[in-house]
Parts: sequence; C-alpha cells; structure tokens
Amino acid sequence: MTEAVQERIIVRAPAAVVYAAVSDVRRMGEWSPECVGATLDDPGSPLIVGSTFRGHNRQGRWRSWTTRCAVTAAEPGRCFAFDVRLGGTLVSSWRFDLVAAPDGVGTEVLQSWWDRRGPARRRVSALASGVRDRSRHNRDGMRRTLAALKVSVERAAPPHR
Repeated sequence: MTEAVQERIIVRAPAAVVYAAVSDVRRMGEWSPECVGATLDDPGSPLIVGSTFRGHNRQGRWRSWTTRCAVTAAEPGRCFAFDVRLGGTLVSSWRFDLVAAPDGVGTEVLQSWWDRRGPARRRVSALASGVRDRSRHNRDGMRRTLAALKVSVERAAPPHR
C-alpha cells in the first residue's frame, strides 16, 4: 500500500515565481524543518526531467542522511516533482502542483508526498530516523514548509493581481 499525504496553501505570487522557488531544490533548507538543502549533480544546468541531485536531511541533533533524487516532472508554472532513493531503494515521491488561486489572486500550491517503502523498510526507517509515524511527521513538516515558502515568496515577489 502506498501512503500519500497532501497539504496546500495560497501564495500571493504568480505561478512562475512560485515554480522558480520550489524547483530550486537548493533552497528547500530555507523552508523545510527536515531538509537542510540539496546539491545539484550538474549545477550549471536547469533541473529538467531526469536531472539528479542529492538531498541533505537532518532529524534532531544527531541524525542526518543524504538521499539521491531524480526529477520526474518539471513544467514551469505548473508542477515540479522528484523521486527519492536511499541506498538505491525508492523511498518516496514528492510533487508540487501549482494552479491559479480560487479567488484569482495568486497561486494555490499543492504539495504531495507518497511513501514508497514497504512494511519492512518502514520499520527500519523508524529506528534509523527516530520518526515512528512518517505520514504525520511529513504532514507537519509540509505545513511548516509551505507556510515558510509563502512568507519567503510573497516577501520577494511583486504584488500579484
């Protein structure tokens, strides 16, 4: 069974501006409580489908790990997505979908996460990461990430009408 978690927020900025932020994975550490940043495998090129990067994560004071990620969707102004592997195994998929806000002012950001681990891998991950309920943990992290993204993008973007 693949478990999925989704959270959404309205950002008062054009979709192109929001896309530029979420697709620059090096900036994720500015917003996320767990991801501390990313290193692009080809820093001179834009992220397109098939591009790869390393995600750097930390949980608490002592637990840190690096994942291998591959871009699976890169449609400027519409969506950005990537798969995450740890030790060569697919562990999760992340996606940001961008649509016009219901009131026509700004962009609705839908962040989605799918747990791709099997039951045995989930148990091992809980021991290694210290996170027993990854879905609840990620939902909280996604809410915090989206709130921080909103503040950051709205502060930098011109008013959107």
